[in-house]
Amino acid sequence: GINAEYGVQAFFSLHLTTLRCSPEIVYRPESNCRAVLRAAMAAITMQEYHTVKEVSRWMVQFISHYTLNEVVADAISSQFKLLVIELVRGIGTAAPSSTVEFLGDVFVPLCRSCPDLLRETLNSILSEADFPSKHISREEKDRFAVSVIRYSHQKRKLKTLIKEFSLVCRGYNVQAVR
Repeated sequence: GINAEYGVQAFFSLHLTTLRCSPEIVYRPESNCRAVLRAAMAAITMQEYHTVKEVSRWMVQFISHYTLNEVVADAISSQFKLLVIELVRGIGTAAPSSTVEFLGDVFVPLCRSCPDLLRETLNSILSEADFPSKHISREEKDRFAVSVIRYSHQKRKLKTLIKEFSLVCRGYNVQAVR
């Protein structure tokens, strides 16, 4: 319900503040970063705008430490494919369309930290028929996978690309929207 979504939002808001102010607390070897990342992956398709925004902000911050911290690298590496699946599923149809830009922001640190793994994972998951939607063709999915990596350092173009991908997945004609 709505109270659960606010609880999730509050949790990730607090966790984000802790990441920024006292990362040594979060990145202890005994901390369970994998569980927190799994919770974030489950939360990115919630239907509450502010919750998805806060969880996406946390993911951006967390993933940006991929090359800096072994605990983070382990958590992300162990769940990388599932993370990308959930992001693409959220962008495609599962998350509210008003939150797609926040989910798109998560691709920026993924592209910077592990572009080859991201490319390979996108190609793998997008090769599945009807994923993330029956409305998008194989060619459009291939173009999306290549373009995500190409525009990873151009945030505005990446956001436009992700928004258009989302619209096509939701059954809109992007040419008519432009």
